[in-house]
Amino acid sequence: MRLTHTLSVTAFLALSAMSVFSQGLTAVRDFSGDFDESQPLTWSITGRTGYDSLSYSVPSPFLQDFESYYLQGGLGVTYADADPTTPWSMAVDVGAIHYLDGIPRYDDTFYNARVAFNVAHQLSQRLKISNNFYLTYEAEPNVATGASTTLYNGQYLYGFNNFNVSYAWSQRFSTTTSVTVDGISYEDDAVSGLEDRLSVLIAQQFSYALTKRTSLAAEYRYRITDYRERDDVDATSHFVLAGVDHAWSERVSGSFRVGAEFFKSDRAENTSPYGEMALSYLVARQTTARWFGSVGYDSSELGGFDTRYAVRTGLNVNHQVTKRVGVNAGVSYAYSTFDSGGGTDVAEHSLLLSTGLSYQLLENLALDARYSYSILKSDDSLREFDRNNISLGMTASF
Repeated sequence: MRLTHTLSVTAFLALSAMSVFSQGLTAVRDFSGDFDESQPLTWSITGRTGYDSLSYSVPSPFLQDFESYYLQGGLGVTYADADPTTPWSMAVDVGAIHYLDGIPRYDDTFYNARVAFNVAHQLSQRLKISNNFYLTYEAEPNVATGASTTLYNGQYLYGFNNFNVSYAWSQRFSTTTSVTVDGISYEDDAVSGLEDRLSVLIAQQFSYALTKRTSLAAEYRYRITDYRERDDVDATSHFVLAGVDHAWSERVSGSFRVGAEFFKSDRAENTSPYGEMALSYLVARQTTARWFGSVGYDSSELGGFDTRYAVRTGLNVNHQVTKRVGVNAGVSYAYSTFDSGGGTDVAEHSLLLSTGLSYQLLENLALDARYSYSILKSDDSLREFDRNNISLGMTASF
C-alpha cells in the first residue's frame, strides 16, 4: 500500500518560525476546539534566554551530548469567536531559537511554527460538522503524542486534521462519523528514511445518552499507516471500542474508551488491548487541570523492530495564585515495549517534568521562569539520556 505523502517540509520552511507554546501541552491530544467564551484578537511578542543540556549514557557519533545557552524570540496571535451557530478559534506562533554554543549534527539556529484552527457549524438542531487542524514545525520531541521520536533528531513537520459529522437521531441517540489524517516528516535524511509516514483514520461512533450528564458510546475505527521510504512496516489497525462520557459537574468532565486493537503489518499481526482516557477539571478561573492516558500501538522509532506497544499518560495543571502571579506544572510519561519478532526485545521508560512561574508586571507585560527535565531509561543503553532546560522570558501582549 502506498498513499500519497502530502506533507512537505520545504513548503512550510517559508514560515521562519519558533513556537511560544510550552512543551508538554496536551492540546495536541485534545483537538476539539474550546468555544466556551470569545477571545479578542491578541498579539504577543516573546523574548527568552536559557540554558539547555542533554547527556547520553553512551555518546556516539550519531547521538552526541550538548550543552549551550540560547536566545529565543517569537511572535504569536490568538482569536476565538464563541458564536452559537459557527464558533471558531485560531492560534499562530512563529519565531526562532539560537544556541550560542551550537548543537552537534545541526545548525545553531532552529526555526519553528505552530498553527491551530478549530471550527464548528450547527447546520440544524440535529446536524453539526466540525474540523480541527493542527500543524507544527519544530525540533523538540513530544512525549505526549508519541508521533515524534523520543530522541532529539532535529527539525520535523507534524500535521493533524480531523473532520467529523454528528447527527442526533433522537434526544438520546446520536452518531458521529470522522476522518483523521496525520503525518510527520523529518529534515534529517537518516531519520526521515525511517520515520516519515502518513496515517488515515476513519471512525464511526454511536452514542446513547443515559442522562443529561452521562452517555454510553460504541465505536469502530480503521487506521492505515504508510511510510514514505519503507514498505516493511506499513500497517493497518481495526479498533472495536466501548466507553462512557460523563460530566460530574459543569467544571469536571471525562471521556473513556476501552476495547481491542487488531494490528497487522508486513512484519507482525497482533490483537491487543486498546484504551484512551481524558479528564478535565476547571475550578472557577483560578485552576485548570487536564489529564490523559492511552495504550496501543505506536508508529514511531520502529527501526528494526516489528511493533511498538506503548502506555502514555500526562497531567497539566495551571493555577492563578493572585491577579499577578501564576504557576503551572506538567508531567508526561510513556512506557514502551519494542518487539523484535524473535530477537532481543527492548523496554523503556520516558518521563518529562516541567514547571513554570509567571508574574504580570504590567497589564500587557509578563515575566516568566521555566524549568523542564526529561529522561529516557532503556534496555538499549545507546538510547538512554537525560536533559535539563531552564529559561527566563518576557511577553508583551496587545
